[in-house]
Amino acid sequence: MAGMILAAVLVGASAVAPGGAGGNFSQLPGFGEYYAANPPGDALPDEEDRALLERFKPRFFLPDGHAGLISFYDDYVSHGVLKAADGEIISDAVTPQLLNRHKADPGVVFEHLQGETVAGRAVVFGRVDREAVPLAPEARSDMTFLTYHAVFRHSGLAQGMIGWQILLAGLFGDLDDWHQLDHYTAVTVVLDHTNEPVALLLQQHNNQRTYLLGEGYMLPKDGRPAVDVAIRSNELYPHAPGRRRHRAVRFPGRDEMKYLLGLGGRPFISADDITDPKREEPYELRVLPPSDAFYTFEGDLGARRLMPGRNGPPGANYNTWPTLKPLGRQLIAGYWRPGNTGDGRRLLAALKRDDWMMDLISRQAGVFSANWACAKRWGTDCAFE
Repeated sequence: MAGMILAAVLVGASAVAPGGAGGNFSQLPGFGEYYAANPPGDALPDEEDRALLERFKPRFFLPDGHAGLISFYDDYVSHGVLKAADGEIISDAVTPQLLNRHKADPGVVFEHLQGETVAGRAVVFGRVDREAVPLAPEARSDMTFLTYHAVFRHSGLAQGMIGWQILLAGLFGDLDDWHQLDHYTAVTVVLDHTNEPVALLLQQHNNQRTYLLGEGYMLPKDGRPAVDVAIRSNELYPHAPGRRRHRAVRFPGRDEMKYLLGLGGRPFISADDITDPKREEPYELRVLPPSDAFYTFEGDLGARRLMPGRNGPPGANYNTWPTLKPLGRQLIAGYWRPGNTGDGRRLLAALKRDDWMMDLISRQAGVFSANWACAKRWGTDCAFE
């Protein structure tokens, strides 16, 4: 079908992902086992953790004409209907409590009333996670992950699509409103056991990209990372003035990783993101328990649309493959540098294995560890591997 073909050739927003049972990405095999072993808690960050979140909260820069960030519960959930799997309306007065009561049902759909004009204050949700990250055989490092989720009412397709992609996509939907809700747009500041920053992780479609501090990227003096929101797709990139293009892929597959590292041609399923920051967006920082529906909702948090890839996303926890859910794996899987010969050599060696991603993580962990140690000692003068 044309819709299936289009879904296969266009880079959409980060929520565009192949579904599991029932068509929802949250039901992909592996998520159930992971969250059974790592159940999200109900506790809110304590005073010390809230201070960390405030200390490192990012700054978001938007392009001209961007609709801006919204508040998930105040601006989005409060203006829509909740529907059962059969389409029957559960409620047209949806509250956070109601959404949370239905968060474990993958058949439930929240449909935002797009026609509503809502004036609200932008809200970014912050959370704190801790994990012992394996960086070398039998060596682990205790790290803190401060994650900040920006929220957008809808997500469009990457701005850097070429002509035939634009024409084809335009037949099937609005390029600016490809699907409702974009909340995988996350910034994560990684701290060591002394709460000193180590790296920055940015969600870029269904990939995490890791920027080691001192290796071509430094936090501003105030400690707050500055990020640019891409035109249409809302993906996040380190702040830089002027119009810039960024290679982008839907998922980190074999050909996609070769392309990102500069070892292969552009995959059929790809298009560039474009950033052109013009203004900073103010927002209010809030916290939710990790068990909240914002993170854990298994159904669709946006209208179901006829074409694959245009349904709303599930909760923000479902941002990548189940095998990459441990934050330490995301940290290392996202540590690659375009044009780096060592990274390229290790990727090509890993691609010879069926479990190539886990093999690549194993190979890159030691490199990340060595470069981190070098950066701590020598800063930007470090001779990075």
